[in-house]
Amino acid sequence: MAAHSDPSDAGPVPDHALGQYQAWRAPYDVRTPLDLAWTSVARSASPAAHRLLPHGEPSIALLRRRDRSGALCELEIMVCGPYYQGRFYRPAPREELIAWRIKPEVAAVLFAIAPEDYSHAAMSAAPPALKQACAQTLAIGANADAGEILSSLNSDLNRFAARRAANTGPEIFAAQWLRDSDGQMRLRDIAARLDVSERHLRRRFIDHVGCAPKTYARQLQITAAALAAEKAADPDWAEIAAGAGFHDQPHMINAFRAELGMTPTAFHAERRALI
Repeated sequence: MAAHSDPSDAGPVPDHALGQYQAWRAPYDVRTPLDLAWTSVARSASPAAHRLLPHGEPSIALLRRRDRSGALCELEIMVCGPYYQGRFYRPAPREELIAWRIKPEVAAVLFAIAPEDYSHAAMSAAPPALKQACAQTLAIGANADAGEILSSLNSDLNRFAARRAANTGPEIFAAQWLRDSDGQMRLRDIAARLDVSERHLRRRFIDHVGCAPKTYARQLQITAAALAAEKAADPDWAEIAAGAGFHDQPHMINAFRAELGMTPTAFHAERRALI
């Protein structure tokens, strides 16, 4: 087994890659609590800070750090995010994060991770019961490659979740439909489809997801716009705004400024510099 994981060890071509970050979407299944696998590998002794997109999904990660000689000095199960506004994160030297992102609507019920409780720090120690449930992953974590760790962590997390009662409220469908539409489905349409009041759905959503449906939808729209823009050196911003569901380009600019503190053009330039 490799002493250091490499993002390419995680298997197929990633759905998204930027700098030290790579991500793979899980096969679509409304029943699974996991929706995205990702790795962040900082090989440098002085890794650069990078800006994280706002998102409502927490992640459960194996954190692995090594000293200058390559010897393991830290191995922990951590909770990363969510981040309701964009923020900078500077990895520690030779830091690896190998993680599964959790659907926020089930995070509290299935993993004892209420998203809003973990939104104030980049990383926090996982609850003791969750750490214990990931014993298999910790046992191989020192030397396994990223693909092996993601597979083991997937098994540990699904086994842990299977022992808990599933949440079947309307927020489960609402959050999934918002993700499926990149935040473009309207709350009133979701409520009508579920035959519940908007007020009831909004309250359930906030209680379980940790933020309002409008906030979550806006995060998804911003992410969709940012990822679309990354594909081009000179994006067509009007087209991207329309594709991401913004009323027009000025509305998209205002959303980026509110959530990231910068315009889409400035954010795009910052991200392109990492390619």
